[in-house]
Amino acid sequence: MLQVYGIKNCNTVKKSLTWLDEKKISYKFLDVKKSVLSKSLLTTWMNNIPKPYTWENLINKAGMTWRKLPDAKKTMALDKEKAIKLIMENASIMKRPVILKNENILTIGFDEFEFNKKML
Repeated sequence: MLQVYGIKNCNTVKKSLTWLDEKKISYKFLDVKKSVLSKSLLTTWMNNIPKPYTWENLINKAGMTWRKLPDAKKTMALDKEKAIKLIMENASIMKRPVILKNENILTIGFDEFEFNKKML
């Protein structure tokens, strides 16, 4: 079973969950706003992130949360340890959804091509 980390009212997460439901792929949804994230989990993700992703892909620099951040906070995203702290302080800054299978990241965000390749 897949683990889907996201925020329930996020449009990208909704699109991803709809895709999974339509394909009848079972998953467990974990809301990152409800304390499911930990320093340990984020560190594991960042240290074991699969190609083509890098740990920096976990920060959503296209979202409103990022745009509203002061520049001092944005510089935190340049350093892996500080980026973990930034995500822990504000889970909305994380790119969503992060989908795992057997504790390994399959995809970050919604990309139908990647979903078809990795989940079907």
